[in-house]
Amino acid sequence: MSRHMHIDALGGLSGDMFAAAMLSALPEAAERLRADLHDAGLDEHVALDIAEIRKSGFAATQLSFDIAAEAPPTHHWSDIRRMIEATALRAPVKQAAIAIFTGLAEAEAACHGIAVERVHFHEIADWDSIADIIAAASLIDSAGAASWSCSELPLGGGRVRTQHGLIPVPVPATAHLLTGFRFVDDGVAGERVTPTGAA
Repeated sequence: MSRHMHIDALGGLSGDMFAAAMLSALPEAAERLRADLHDAGLDEHVALDIAEIRKSGFAATQLSFDIAAEAPPTHHWSDIRRMIEATALRAPVKQAAIAIFTGLAEAEAACHGIAVERVHFHEIADWDSIADIIAAASLIDSAGAASWSCSELPLGGGRVRTQHGLIPVPVPATAHLLTGFRFVDDGVAGERVTPTGAA
């Protein structure tokens, strides 16, 4: 029987929220995830922490990455792409990670009116975001789903401070990535869907 995966983004969606939800649904994928993070060469800079917690009285999985203080910056899309291409990751995971980052780069390029190759990541270029995307690619591959669907996404609101100053929520890259998706205003402000979560 083929598997269908549905994302019910009641509280929002970020890269680590997606990975944590996937691990909650597929706990058997944890070992493969750790192996993929190792094969991606992240061990030197990133340590994965998986915890079982309670949220509003419900059992939940929490995923976080501890980043080494000496981890070097990785700001340019071309650098990140070369880094992923050079890893020992399994081919489908490598392809998915590059596809996710390509979507982000194309969204940023469209928002700033520049060529994709000139995209310089700011907020999403740190090591935990790279780890989030590798984790997402690994878990998507482990799911082996034949189809996917997504609930309405919370719109959020207000402003968020970035390298470009104060910008509206959802931020332009998120809005670009989620063109065609359905949103709902649930009355809760803030950045409810991050660019990494959108990708």
